[in-house]
Amino acid sequence: MSGVTGAHIHNGKQGENGPVVAGLFNPSMSGPATGAINGQLKAATLTSSDLTGPLAGKQITDLVDMIRSGGAYVNVDTTQNNNGEVRGQIS
Repeated sequence: MSGVTGAHIHNGKQGENGPVVAGLFNPSMSGPATGAINGQLKAATLTSSDLTGPLAGKQITDLVDMIRSGGAYVNVDTTQNNNGEVRGQIS
């Protein structure tokens, strides 16, 4: 994959789209779109201050509960597919 412009955790069950609840990669924070990626894009630790949308002001345990219930997915955006190059449900 190349030209990654963002990666986020969203609230949504399989087959459903939903709002962003945590950012994983943002070019405005991490630089311009990437070149080719074959492996790890970024490593970091999420904290409650990273939560947005319906989880803003909540705790990491709320995100963990969302994940455990099948209500979260990761979406990776690229320059070619701005609304999502790849999506994966987190379980």
